[in-house]
Amino acid sequence: MKRKIVMSAALLIFCFFHGFGKGKFRQDQFVNLLNIEVGYKISPNGYFFSDLGDWHGYGFNNPSNQMLTGGFRGPAFAGERSLKLQWLSDCFEKMTLTETTGKGTKALPYTEIVVNEYLPGMLRQQLKAGDIQAQLREIAVSDRSTMIEYKITNQGHTERTIGALLNGKATYKDAQCDFLSDHSLSVGVSGNKHYFVVSFPENSSLTPKDNNAYEATIESRKLSPGKSYIFYTFTTYCPAASQQEAIAVHQNLKVKSAKKYLKQNQERWEGYLNSILERPTAYLQSERNRNWAVKALMTLHTNWRSAAGDLKHAGVQPTTGHFDAFWAWDSWEHAAALSVFNPELAKDQMRTMFDFQTPEGMIIDLVSLYQKDNNKACSKPPIAGWATYMVYQRTKDKAFIKEMLPKLLKYHEWRYKYRDHDQNGLCEYGGIKGQVYMGQWESGMDVAVKFHGVKMLKNAEGAYSFDQESIELNSYLCAEKFYLSYMLEEIGRKEEAACLREEGEKLKKTIQDNFFDEETGFFYDRKLGTGKLVKVIDISGWIPLFTQVATPEQAAAVKKNMLDPELFGTYFPFSSLNHKHPLYQPDKGYFRGQTWMNYTYFGIRGWKNYGFVEDAEKYTWLLPDRLKGLAEPGYPIRENWNSATGEGMTAMHFGWSSAFSILLLSEDADTFSYIPVK
Repeated sequence: MKRKIVMSAALLIFCFFHGFGKGKFRQDQFVNLLNIEVGYKISPNGYFFSDLGDWHGYGFNNPSNQMLTGGFRGPAFAGERSLKLQWLSDCFEKMTLTETTGKGTKALPYTEIVVNEYLPGMLRQQLKAGDIQAQLREIAVSDRSTMIEYKITNQGHTERTIGALLNGKATYKDAQCDFLSDHSLSVGVSGNKHYFVVSFPENSSLTPKDNNAYEATIESRKLSPGKSYIFYTFTTYCPAASQQEAIAVHQNLKVKSAKKYLKQNQERWEGYLNSILERPTAYLQSERNRNWAVKALMTLHTNWRSAAGDLKHAGVQPTTGHFDAFWAWDSWEHAAALSVFNPELAKDQMRTMFDFQTPEGMIIDLVSLYQKDNNKACSKPPIAGWATYMVYQRTKDKAFIKEMLPKLLKYHEWRYKYRDHDQNGLCEYGGIKGQVYMGQWESGMDVAVKFHGVKMLKNAEGAYSFDQESIELNSYLCAEKFYLSYMLEEIGRKEEAACLREEGEKLKKTIQDNFFDEETGFFYDRKLGTGKLVKVIDISGWIPLFTQVATPEQAAAVKKNMLDPELFGTYFPFSSLNHKHPLYQPDKGYFRGQTWMNYTYFGIRGWKNYGFVEDAEKYTWLLPDRLKGLAEPGYPIRENWNSATGEGMTAMHFGWSSAFSILLLSEDADTFSYIPVK
């Protein structure tokens, strides 16, 4: 249980000490790149900030709402998939300033609108009550706990006796408050499956109120002009844990370490920032692109969840409150980007999915806080080898690839045993039952037009696949053979490496000869038995460029189609379906015309693989002009975009869009071979 509740020592050490000291970019240079206030036009319901894998965090109320002035919104919390993102309170720690004079003690009304600031790794708030200023800072201090610093300053010219009153109410529907001591309380939520513990300064006086409410009186102090006093509160939230376990975790927090926590937060975050922004790429010389990269970093970290419940390792969820679990190929895409600035988390992200590998070798679709919520119906596209290779190249951690290779090889072999209906070495998407949606989910392309009319065929007990061999699936598998071969050679397993390399060369030739149509200059799926090509021109046709499977002539033909104004080359040339298709619907439906950041990256990376550098650079620079919200201050990074207008669509604060943003802007600094083909 301790391993699940407390972040691993290796990850903590990395987070606290990575990148200390020397970088030129600072935390306070990037203020309010994301707007998480209630009432913001793009996301009127607001959002939250979280860090270090916490399952809770805080946001901002609307500054004009004086009823909630005096603290941060929240805490918000997550848990099982069905819980989504919930709020314990609109403001569980609302501070009222007080002044004591010869006439007694009275409240000091705030006289200026609150100033909310969201920095990488921190929330700040500034309040004014005449000459008395209050500054609040909220940070994560562990994978279960957060801290709020309250600093009260006399900016006037006379000595004053100033105190504070904190009060709040747990308004979540089934919250149950329990007062533990004179300065601490706990709150159980979701049927007491998850617990909060909140502690106030030891010199405070905590008073229970009716209906899950409290009041904490902070001792008054005399403040000379220019002087301040500071106090701290701490909140621990433990999902899938008992009250006793949450209390035990909370007891690890030390008020005397508060300044150390703040210093560690700054140094850790400036380490992340400089790991990305000091990479020598042309894109990161632009302030606009740096802001885009930092937004992506902040988004990934807010979606970071630590080991808890049935989860043995940490990772990044796609977007908390919308997709509250770990999906396989999202996880691998996240890991590739995390390896740039947080490689220990990248390794854990890889482990998280493989912790649930089946005895046959399958990696299931998604894993959640509770195993009962896992989706075992299908797998996802095989890009785990690519992600592991990226993590290895950026860390040179041979122990990590020794750990991962047996699992990766088993997964690779599983595909050929359970997803190759006619055993011809070419695979199909499928599932554990004969239901078409399972194969669609396994593809990651869901309702893509090319799947119209597919049938499921039985391969073995609990194993079915489409009657359609997939161009992108087999291209991923071909590249994976080269990634696995390289890593095997790195640890001295040369015979196995040579065998996989030979398989890769053979499969590459098979794809070139059987999945490409000379007349249209594009790659397609093909039907089992007949070999007839499924001529739907969509994003899967450029995956052979990303995986370096195409011949140079084929790659040139595909690129020509990608830039053809009759097909993709209109507003932005990476639509999920060509614009001429009668089912092109860029404003609704997955993969019917939306632009996705992962496939945009696959396209641009594919161009680079074949030397089309000028166009790759052109469209990377064009991205924040075309896809709304990538670089504009305040806007969340979206799941996908309308390819005809660039309007953001579906989920906000999205993981893989953020991951590929970082890769697009930073990976030109890498010096290793993208695909290790000898």
